[in-house]
Amino acid sequence: MNNRRRMLRIMALGTGVLVTPSGLIAKETPKQFYEWQGRAMGAETSLQLYSDNEKKAEEVIDGARSVIRKYEKLFSLYDPQSQISQLNQTGKLNNPDGEFMDLLKQSVQFYKTTQGAFDITIQPLWTLYKHHFGKPDAGNLDNEIRATLAKIGTDKITLQNNVVAFTEQGMGISFNGIAQGYITDKVTDYLKVNGFDNILVDIGEYRAGGPQNDGSPWRIGLLDPFDAVSITDVIEIKSGAVATSGGYGDQFDPSGNYHHLFDPRTGKSSQLYASVTVTSLDATTADALSTAFSNTSLPEIKEVLKHFKGCSARLTHQDGTVTVI
Repeated sequence: MNNRRRMLRIMALGTGVLVTPSGLIAKETPKQFYEWQGRAMGAETSLQLYSDNEKKAEEVIDGARSVIRKYEKLFSLYDPQSQISQLNQTGKLNNPDGEFMDLLKQSVQFYKTTQGAFDITIQPLWTLYKHHFGKPDAGNLDNEIRATLAKIGTDKITLQNNVVAFTEQGMGISFNGIAQGYITDKVTDYLKVNGFDNILVDIGEYRAGGPQNDGSPWRIGLLDPFDAVSITDVIEIKSGAVATSGGYGDQFDPSGNYHHLFDPRTGKSSQLYASVTVTSLDATTADALSTAFSNTSLPEIKEVLKHFKGCSARLTHQDGTVTVI
């Protein structure tokens, strides 16, 4: 998956202990703090938890990593054998995994609720921009965008008799704007089912499955979208999720005006906000809405938020001012 948040990455604040490939290192406390850091879906990943049993902590972290690998085989664009790659290659997918269908159906619902601002069929735009800016004799971008828009629209996906199919040739989907949140939720659920309540999961988005061991909240720093170094704000959560989107992870030209956060309705890179942060009860919703709101006006965002309990949005405008809804 592309690293749409890596330059604008939310950073967990505080001290911890690293889980290395060779084993666990922990603080000398009755209930010790453990952290694993790695990569998933092409991005940095971490699991933070408290446990009084080192062996159990190691086992549950290994299990969580298996959960991550399971979903990569469904949603990763980098894996030619993944189900999403198979669908994009042939335009049709027979008997998809149940959780592939689950995420697809959720994506359809987000598409409808946001009136097309969230759209998983933007992959042809990614391909267009990558090729356009990668060749010296590129044609007129606006003309290329107009031609590509015929392939865009989640309403051009059919779901019938356990078959997923595209209605137009050359279509392709990307779960980049929702899968990391979905996997974050699945890993959080896995840890909680296995008895871990003081956890913070980061699979591209953050979700807290309870407070820290002493009851204090997890503190998550938001990086400044204009320098990607300074922390501009701190969000404290004991439960729930946080996701941020901004056009800094992948840029197609030196100016940064052409980047991967597309408005699927126009085919152009969104310029509305420098960054969008959404807090929600679950990471799937936070992920999808932070993507959608990058292309959405303030009045429209307020209307969309009425459909989601426990959601709020923090919008950093291009002039540096901030609006919280």
